[in-house]
Amino acid sequence: MTPAPEMALKPVDTRALIAVDLGAESCRVSMLRWIEGGPEITLVHRFPNAPREVEGSLKWDLTMIGAGLDEGLRRCAAIAKEGVRSIAVDGWAVDYVRLDVEGEPLDDPFCYRDERTVEGERALYRKINPKRLRELTGVQLLRINTLYQLYADTLEGLPARRWLNLPEYMLTRWGGARVSEFTNATHTQLVGLHDKQWCREIFDAAQLDFSRAPKLVPSGTIVGKLTGALADLPALRDTVLIAPACHDTASAIAGIPAEGDDWAYISSGTWSLVGALIEKPCNDEAVAGENFTNLGAVGGQICFHKNVNGMWLIKQCIDQ
Repeated sequence: MTPAPEMALKPVDTRALIAVDLGAESCRVSMLRWIEGGPEITLVHRFPNAPREVEGSLKWDLTMIGAGLDEGLRRCAAIAKEGVRSIAVDGWAVDYVRLDVEGEPLDDPFCYRDERTVEGERALYRKINPKRLRELTGVQLLRINTLYQLYADTLEGLPARRWLNLPEYMLTRWGGARVSEFTNATHTQLVGLHDKQWCREIFDAAQLDFSRAPKLVPSGTIVGKLTGALADLPALRDTVLIAPACHDTASAIAGIPAEGDDWAYISSGTWSLVGALIEKPCNDEAVAGENFTNLGAVGGQICFHKNVNGMWLIKQCIDQ
């Protein structure tokens, strides 16, 4: 007997689920609970986020972000007397945290808008042709991509260190393993289009230490269990940590209740992304000419889209 749709949606484990979204203008901690047999999502905590200028560079305030997220988890724990089953984190892509041997941050991470990547991009193209980069990755050529930022580190003489993109770092901060979730990893411009693994040719061209790259994992991987002071809270004592689609756009698209292949999407935020979900990558000359991108999606699919100016322009106009 096939269960009714409302019965099929209800899990056996009805503890709450926490979703953390890192945004370039605000961060949010939301919670799904089962209220009277049905799912109910609540925005529990939201706080502003913005890069700050530090000695001429644009950087994120990692301590502030971490404190804000911890506060959100505490508020969730106070509400969810039934307990919290899992915590998952997504966020904007490309930016990363450099780690010491203990896994602690060496410094606040650079913001993708920092102009150090202008020279990083020019210098990298003297090492590897941009057309070759498109062939290898299928990813749009944008100097904000992690590749150009890591190469800027090399040009500045920073020693090679392990690194994690921001959503995966937050999971590690709470006790998770050091990993790179696939959808987020594709936005680094360091993943091969067809084999879906770190591309050694690009690492070598950019003089990056291949051994420092985190382990690639698929969307939905359980990366550990919450530890530390937060785990002492009754609701968070048995909470697991999940790497969902850590790229926020991939998570947003995964949540669209659409079937078939006759639909497209517009995901609007600081950037707006316009495209479609496809089964196989598309990377011919016309696609490259228009600078469309092939990014990882949930279930091995492809987010095929183009970046266009989004809400950031409107916000800047309002501020001015």
